[in-house]
Parts: sequence; structure tokens; C-alpha cells
Amino acid sequence: MGRTPASPKKVSQTGAAVEKIRSRIIDLTIPPGSRIDEPLLLKEFQLGRTPAREAINQLAAEGFVKILPNRGGTFVRKLDLAEIGEIVVAHQLVENNLAQLCRLDDETLADDLERIQSAYRVEVDNRRYLNITALNEQFHMRMNQSIGNSFFHDFAQSTHRHVRRLLVYLYTLESALPEQQEEQFELNVRQHDHIIEAVRAKDREKLTEVLPEHAGATQDRLVRLLQSKTVAPFPVKLRPLVLPGN
Repeated sequence: MGRTPASPKKVSQTGAAVEKIRSRIIDLTIPPGSRIDEPLLLKEFQLGRTPAREAINQLAAEGFVKILPNRGGTFVRKLDLAEIGEIVVAHQLVENNLAQLCRLDDETLADDLERIQSAYRVEVDNRRYLNITALNEQFHMRMNQSIGNSFFHDFAQSTHRHVRRLLVYLYTLESALPEQQEEQFELNVRQHDHIIEAVRAKDREKLTEVLPEHAGATQDRLVRLLQSKTVAPFPVKLRPLVLPGN
């Protein structure tokens, strides 16, 4: 006999819980390395045991938590420099490929990006970090959507979700340096504008220049913070991404 489908109510409850917990992990309300288990979900999110277990499994599949039976629980994925380096490289790979594969014949793409950019500016002005990263993800995933490849889309979305957590971490550190943060956000907004201009002009050459540059700004942002000594220096250097054939 086939398995009985989950009720829409349970699916909705689990999905809402995953979205809320994911957001709390991304905005660092639930810090890297924190324990997150069924009792927490039962108490704080009023989930039943089955939806709680399903939420944990979903977050594990997304790479935000790790189930470690030998340590007796589930823990939020850490965010050390080695992890940051992996995120940076994956992000650069996604954006380099996006520059090559984005469908410039998508007639609504430029207008959609303009709409997202308008909302992005508002959130930047108000320094709402979680919303800034959500709109940044939406901006880039709209371009990924144009490609029409579900495998690439899923990889890009997973990468951007982890980039969001890294960006919130960087923004939080930068808050101690408001002038530097203002400069960095202004750069991000300009780079988004340049991306939109390239898409509207259907200028592939320009897009292959500005998208990788934009992705590299995340690594540059981290390096500037390390140089400013607002965080302890790490003995590990991030390597520039080298694509096959380059």
C-alpha cells in the first residue's frame, strides 16, 4: 500500500517552522554551533513531535544543522573561517556561471530586477540585515530562474541561503565601523544597478564582468574587516576562485 500523504495542515506547520528557524539561524539569533533539538521546537514553535522531526531533517538537508548522534543532538552549522572560505568559493562559482547562462532574452527580467532593487534600497537605508539579504537572494535567484535548469537553480539557492548568514555576520561586524559599512552598501547598490544595466542592454560581455566582481565583493568585505582589526586575524588566506580553463 502507498504511504498516506501528509495533511496540508501538517505540511504548512512544518514549512512555517522551517522558514522561521532558518531565518533565526541566518540572522544569528540562533548562533552557529548552538544545539537545536525537538524539545526546543516543541516549546518555542509549538510543534508536534513528527513536524519537529521533519523540520530538523529539512534543515539538515539544507545544511543549516548537523545531526550528531555521538554528541547527543542536533547543532547549528558552525561559521568559522574554513566554512566561510567554502561559502565564498561556492558563491563565486554560482555567479560566474550565472553570468554565462542567464537568459538575456527574458523580456521581464530587467523590470523584475528593478522592482527588487527598489525594495533593496529601502532595506539598506534602514539597515534591516535579514531583509537586505532576503532581497539580495531574490535579486540573484530571479536571474537564476531565467536559466530554466532545476539542478543549477537548487545549487544556487542553497548557496545564496548560506551566503545570507555570512552577510549578516559581516554586516554585524561592520556596524562598529558605520562609515565603512555605508561605503560597502553603496558599492553593493551600484553593482546591482550595473547588473541591471547589463541585463537591459543584453550585454553579455558586461554581465560577465560585473557579476563576478559583485560576488568578489563579499570576500573583499571580509578582508577589510580583518585588516581593520575589528575581528581577530585568522591564519588562513582565502584563495581567489580559478575556473576550469582559466
